[in-house]
Amino acid sequence: MRGMVESAKSLMPELVRIRRDFHEYPEVSQHEARTSRKVAEYLMTMGCDEVIENVGGYGVVGVIRGEKEGGVVALRADMDALQIKEMNDVEYKSKNEGVMHACGHDTHMTGLLGAAKLLIERKSELRGTVKLVFQPAEELSPVGGSRAMLESGHLDDAAAIFGLHVWPDLPHGKVGVKTGPLMAATDHFTITIHGKTAHGAKPDQGIDAVVLGSQFVMAAQTVVSRRVNPLDNAVVTFGIFNAGTRYNIIAGECILDGTVRTLNEDTRDMIEDALRKLLDSICLQSGATADIVYGRGYPALVNHEKDAVLIRKSAVSLFGEEEIVDVQLPAMPAEDFSFYLKEKKGAFVWLGSGMEGKEVWPLHNSRFDVDEDVLWRGAALLAQTAMDYLEQK
Repeated sequence: MRGMVESAKSLMPELVRIRRDFHEYPEVSQHEARTSRKVAEYLMTMGCDEVIENVGGYGVVGVIRGEKEGGVVALRADMDALQIKEMNDVEYKSKNEGVMHACGHDTHMTGLLGAAKLLIERKSELRGTVKLVFQPAEELSPVGGSRAMLESGHLDDAAAIFGLHVWPDLPHGKVGVKTGPLMAATDHFTITIHGKTAHGAKPDQGIDAVVLGSQFVMAAQTVVSRRVNPLDNAVVTFGIFNAGTRYNIIAGECILDGTVRTLNEDTRDMIEDALRKLLDSICLQSGATADIVYGRGYPALVNHEKDAVLIRKSAVSLFGEEEIVDVQLPAMPAEDFSFYLKEKKGAFVWLGSGMEGKEVWPLHNSRFDVDEDVLWRGAALLAQTAMDYLEQK
C-alpha cells in the first residue's frame, strides 16, 4: 500500500476535475440539488458501502465500513455557495450568474471525496466505520444545515467529527490548529426605532429617529470597550442604517441592522442584554418606541483538546512539523460546524490557501480562489485523521 501522501497526490487530476465541476455549477443554501446528486454519484462510483441522500434537505452521508472492528467517526464538508458574481477570469468560472463558491466549499467537498477514495483503498486497515458528511446550507445563518444533519439520526453513532476550512490568511499548505475557541458565535439583530415626523424647521414638534439611531449606534460602541473583559473577544457591527424620506422632514423611523460576534456564552448574553437596555433608555428619554429582533445564530466553534491534538499529530505525520501553525487567537467569522462540537467530540482546522506570488483575496470575495494543490492535502489530512482516530479507540 502506498503512503497516504503519495496516494493523495496521485488523485490530483481527478480532484482538479471534480473541484472545477463544483466550481462551475455553484448552488446557494437549500438549493444544492445538482451538487448533492453529483456527490452521491461520486460516492457510489468509488464503492462506498452505503450512500444516504436527502439528509436534512440536500445532505448526503456516505458510509465506509472497515474490515476491522472499531468505532465510528465522521468527516464533514459543506456544499453551498454564495450569492456573489464571480470576477475571476478562469476556465472554470461560475456558469450560474450571480452565484459563486467564494468560501471554498467546492474545495472542501473535493477534499472529502478524495478522503473517501483513500479510505476505501485502505478498508483492510480501517478499524471501524467512517461517515462522510456532505452538509447543505452552511451559509444559512442563523439556521445552518448542521442541526438538520444531526437531527436526522444518521450521526448518532459517531463518537467524533472532524472538518477543515481553506484559509487564505495562512500560507499555502499550512495547517492551523487550536484547542478551545477557534471561531466566533454569530448573532443578528434588527432594530426599528419609531419616532414622529415633523417639518425639518420645527424639530421640537417631532421625535427625530435619525438622531436616536445615531445615539444608539455610538452608545453601543461602549458595550465592547467598557463592558467586555479586555482579554475576551467581541464585536458589535452595524451594517445597515436606514432612515428618512426627505431632507427637510424629521425622520419618523430608523432601521438598524447588525451583528454581534462573541467567543463565550456569558459575553454573548451580556451584550444582548446591554443592547436591549440601551435601546429602552434611549426610548424612555425621547418618547420614542422601538422593536428589536435579536436572533441567536451559530454558537462559538470550540475544539475539544484531545481531538485537536490528534488532528495536529495526523498533520505532522503527513506534512512535517514545519507545516503546522499553532493558532494563538481565534477568528471572529462563524461556522456552523460548531453545532456538531456542541454534541460530539472533535475538532476543526484551517488549511492555508494563500496563493504564493498572487494577490490573496479573502473569503466571500468575488475574486477568491485557491491553489488546487490544497486538494490532495485536504484529502490526505481528513483520511489520515479518521484512521488515526479509529486506531486509538
